[in-house]
Amino acid sequence: MRRIPVTVFLFSLLFLAPFCHAATDRLTKGQSIKDGETLKSSDENFELGFFSPGNSTSRYVGIMYSKIQDQAVIWVANREKPISGTDGVLRIGEDGNLQVVDGNGSLVWSSKASVASSNAATVRLDTTGNLILSSNDSTDDTDEAYWQSFNDPTDTYLPNMKVLIGSAEIHVLSSWKSTSDPSPGNFTMGVDPRGAPQIVIWEQSRRRWRSGYWNGILFSGVPFMAAFTTYQYGFKVSPESDGNLYLTYTPSDPSELNKFQITWNGFEEQKRWNNSTQAWQVIQSQPSEDCENYNYCGNFGVCTPSGSPRCSCLQGFEPRHPDQWRLGNWSGGCERRSPLQCQNNTSNGREDGFKAVRCTKLPDFADVYSVTSDDDCKKMCVNNCSCKAYARVDGIGCMLWNGT
Repeated sequence: MRRIPVTVFLFSLLFLAPFCHAATDRLTKGQSIKDGETLKSSDENFELGFFSPGNSTSRYVGIMYSKIQDQAVIWVANREKPISGTDGVLRIGEDGNLQVVDGNGSLVWSSKASVASSNAATVRLDTTGNLILSSNDSTDDTDEAYWQSFNDPTDTYLPNMKVLIGSAEIHVLSSWKSTSDPSPGNFTMGVDPRGAPQIVIWEQSRRRWRSGYWNGILFSGVPFMAAFTTYQYGFKVSPESDGNLYLTYTPSDPSELNKFQITWNGFEEQKRWNNSTQAWQVIQSQPSEDCENYNYCGNFGVCTPSGSPRCSCLQGFEPRHPDQWRLGNWSGGCERRSPLQCQNNTSNGREDGFKAVRCTKLPDFADVYSVTSDDDCKKMCVNNCSCKAYARVDGIGCMLWNGT
């Protein structure tokens, strides 16, 4: 008879051990994480906890990689309101929202979601790196989430993150101010859907770089994308069940750690963790050279990386500001040597024509039409005196550039 309690006790330990392990990836109402404690995703690739970046002593709540040596931070909650000292707490508040409070109990950050039942709210760190706030019975369904970090990112885009492609440009990621300060910096990165979707980096409100248009397979302005199967088969623009278009990225090898980041100094970087070197490998960085900087040679200018000088004018154009051009300031661009015949309302026995320009990034701000033949696309431009150029691109359609 004396063996029975021992047997029951051992059985209880064996039964409860898996439950306790599974619970480490989530918080429920009444639970909290103190500074020094963490949540870990079930595969232990990601963890959520307090950290101090660089040489800062301020404390932030963030998601970072867990297993690897370089625990790079991919998301920050209280990026605009750091905590002094190590008395901060992450919890689910009375309203069911995820909250960060300081040592005085003052609210520092909140998910600010509309929570149907505050007593049944759970936050879970998913194996994708997504932090999901939902009801207790829908923790695995992101479509039913009250809030998720993938919809409120900081400077990093991860595989399986969805970016809405709407009717206007959207700034999705914002850089850190410095390597020691995760508050929003000068650079943002997102998607401009006009014409066809393209990725854009902005420096405040000014464009710094763009990827070129999405043609259904790749971003046409990044020449080496076609050489990388991780690019060609990774990105996808497709409709979801809600009827909206989304941009997603899925790596060819899901076991690899991949991320895209807008750095504090304004570069888009794709990095992959290299297990052999135990370091992040930069797969690509944009802008990769001067010619990739937005409008580097100005309107109607062409940038040649190996050229001397790098900037030249299209045939039939000349520098708008010759003195500045000779000094290497090409931002003023080029202008026509003579106006188009249609602008003079006379032909003088001549007709306007087109000059083919190859191996260049398609210009920005195109109007796109559903025209299937090159000739029909050309006619659309010829019949519109404000049209300055055209291109018919597979996967996009007939592209016209209007204006000055």
